[in-house]
Amino acid sequence: MIEFEHSLFILLLLIGLLNAKPSRPRWAILVIVAGVLLVFFPPPGEIPIPWETILGMVIPLLLWQNIRRMSTASWRGWSSIILWGITVLVFSFFLWYVGGYGWPSGLLFGMIVASMIWRASEPKSGSSYMSLVGALSLVFLLTEVDVAIQSPNHYIGGIFSAAFNGLISALFGLYLIRKFRSKYDSWIGVGQVYFAYWISFFSGVSPITAATVSVMAFVWLRQYSRLGHYKTTLPAPLNSWFGFGIIFAIFLLLGWQGHQPISGLLIVEVIVGTVLGIGIAWLGYKLKNPAFQNQGPFWLLGIRISLLLFPALLIWPRGILQQPIQLVVAIALSVIVLGASYLGRSYLMEHQDLYIR
Repeated sequence: MIEFEHSLFILLLLIGLLNAKPSRPRWAILVIVAGVLLVFFPPPGEIPIPWETILGMVIPLLLWQNIRRMSTASWRGWSSIILWGITVLVFSFFLWYVGGYGWPSGLLFGMIVASMIWRASEPKSGSSYMSLVGALSLVFLLTEVDVAIQSPNHYIGGIFSAAFNGLISALFGLYLIRKFRSKYDSWIGVGQVYFAYWISFFSGVSPITAATVSVMAFVWLRQYSRLGHYKTTLPAPLNSWFGFGIIFAIFLLLGWQGHQPISGLLIVEVIVGTVLGIGIAWLGYKLKNPAFQNQGPFWLLGIRISLLLFPALLIWPRGILQQPIQLVVAIALSVIVLGASYLGRSYLMEHQDLYIR
């Protein structure tokens, strides 16, 4: 895996870790900070990493975490969308003008930073689509974009096959929920995502599409057909110390192996970028933007944003993404997923009585 993909994957892991809610969250933050500090120390040697296996272990889990938030997400009004867009442009310009990024790389990271700020600010039960765009774009950029560009006809045809795999996997998971006791609901829900991912991977079609469809179909149909303990919160594996520990161990290994020399100019850039992010959050807080009103005092919000932005700015690869088409495809795929989620959920809410047992 090239340096750019390596850094994207580490950043995706970091987003997942910092938005997890394990018991004793202060200890979780301390171990994440300790892991980030390893970036400053070179590893003793290079360790062979089975990338396909690691992606297959982690991506379905991160997709589940993101799409379970999507199941209750909203657009939060035009004021929030406009402020989010301004944040993207401000960070893109800063990274292009000060950090020497190419504009595709700067725009991509500006979008990721804006999503991070929104995600750090929003309550778990009231997320917006703006907080999800960044992570979804990273997933598609890592796994789907090259195939979509190099073989568009094959990719488009594979999407329908993968979507069918995801739908069948979700329906099979719902069938199992009817047959087994409710204590197995979490295992069935997450397990069917892995099944959809790997069966599509070995079939040569889009595993991300399959996993995404399987999560959305499973969550929607489970909720609106009132299967299992539908009134309880959907399972969140990263909120357990077992799931959190697995992702953290992978983050630790890859972050250490991805060591890069740290310069004084880079540290200044990271600090300025972090302060800029906190300033945008302060503006949203003062303007009473809905995304910034439900996380207690502002200083706590500032700490959460700093914990996301500082390591993200430190890890992000400089000036590597040079092909605008990669960025366009990643964003387009993310918007398609978010739009499908919105339309599908709206349809099911309008026809909820059809799905009730």
